[in-house]
Amino acid sequence: MSNSDRLGIDSHSPPLDQFDGIRLLAGNRSGRDSAQHARHLLYTGRDRRTATNVLIKVTSKPGLVYEHNLANEIACLTTINRELPDSSYFPVIRAQGRLRDDRFCLVSSLFDELPLATTIDTQRTPGRMVLDLRTAMEVARALAQLHGLQIFHVDLNPMNILYRWEKGRPLIRIVDFESSYESARHATGGFYDPPLTPGYAAPEVPRQAPDQRADLFSLGAVLYTLLAGYEWTWGGEVDAAVEADRELDPELKEILRCAVNRSPDRRFPSIDAFRTALGAYLEGIWPGRSW
Repeated sequence: MSNSDRLGIDSHSPPLDQFDGIRLLAGNRSGRDSAQHARHLLYTGRDRRTATNVLIKVTSKPGLVYEHNLANEIACLTTINRELPDSSYFPVIRAQGRLRDDRFCLVSSLFDELPLATTIDTQRTPGRMVLDLRTAMEVARALAQLHGLQIFHVDLNPMNILYRWEKGRPLIRIVDFESSYESARHATGGFYDPPLTPGYAAPEVPRQAPDQRADLFSLGAVLYTLLAGYEWTWGGEVDAAVEADRELDPELKEILRCAVNRSPDRRFPSIDAFRTALGAYLEGIWPGRSW
């Protein structure tokens, strides 16, 4: 059996012929399955030109829906890479194209960090609260850069936020832009039918064009998962879980309630306003730090 047969792709044809050591990446890197693995296959490889590792995303089968989603990610990342060339938060496109079997592929930078999901338990871990709040604030900083371009991720969840702690601060990467909404492109009628993660995607999507309040909802749900554990996701919607949570400090509960309100108009007006509220809360419980 050839290496191409084992991989399920022809690694010697363009654009994959620029990369060595291509290997199939396990479908479940976090201990938690992702619906995205039904849409695409993930591989790793090494760029001959830069001697750096890359992530290769290939649509799982030929088809317009799969292709539209990956083409949307490529278009959004192209804008991000052009407008934010020095940002460390987002993947950089290394190559893209169509394979001989008509599937579509995207090759981008491979980050060392693991999904935030790997840090989350079923139950809450109170000793991590400050770390969790700081992590959410760092994700908000990344989203603020994105929102400055009028691009909204739309499907933020613990699997597509990559994370590690470095030199006393969280290091964050945001990946998987298949569902992202780019106002300059989509508002003029570009195809938009985003795959969404239940529980984390804002309820107004895709009924109306998303804005930064959609990402605010998702980040609120991510933060609540960090604080409370995965158990809430088995019982219903995040707004109801926050409302019923008797262990949350009242001030923090109000911040989360405002973030995950089902009505966009009742959420914080921007991701920066959410980050400011979290910073003020941290200063209140642990004063004298530079949040």
